[in-house]
Amino acid sequence: MREVCNKIDHIQTGHYFNKHISSNPFIQILVRRYRQTLQRLIVNLPICSVLEVGSGEGFILSYIREVKDKVYLVGSDITWDVLQEAHKQEPTALLCVARGEHLPFADCSFDALIACEVLEHIPEPRLVVRELQRVSRKFCIISVPDEPLWRVLNMLRGRYWHDWGNTPGHIQHWSVKGISYLMSEYFEAVRTIRSFPWIFVSASKEIPPTGDCILPYKQVL
Repeated sequence: MREVCNKIDHIQTGHYFNKHISSNPFIQILVRRYRQTLQRLIVNLPICSVLEVGSGEGFILSYIREVKDKVYLVGSDITWDVLQEAHKQEPTALLCVARGEHLPFADCSFDALIACEVLEHIPEPRLVVRELQRVSRKFCIISVPDEPLWRVLNMLRGRYWHDWGNTPGHIQHWSVKGISYLMSEYFEAVRTIRSFPWIFVSASKEIPPTGDCILPYKQVL
């Protein structure tokens, strides 16, 4: 592994259910749409550097690399073990052990920050979004499960009935309105995109010129 920052508390990380390697045809379709949505949001951004917060096993890093083969790509997560898996998945990325609430980077260090399926696990998500805004030079893209749809789908497939369909580890439950409002507290412009059963938010620190795809929050709702 080419670069690792300070190691911190050993906490189990990664996906509770790894959809990226599922053999279920329906899940494969959803994951393909998820990947395509993410890549459409990234491919035309004028960026040279990307930091992904919560890289897990590295699948998002590889999706980014597929459409941005020249960017300086860095991934972070909270344990060494999960970063070793990420290195196997995307060996071109530099990797750093760090918490989303306290990123070890200076202000405006990266052109874009990515945090896919992170905020639903965080006790104080505003702390993470504040760090995303601080470290980003301009852009930020996040994704979260679309609630309560996510829990309904879990129950329809017979999972987690004892907890009303809640995936273990999900302690925040985001609607389009809720996640848009949170992001709008830290970014000048946001756009929400549903990719069943996820919500993507594409955000910018600047309000783009008329006609750009990202709209001020109040115009989205």
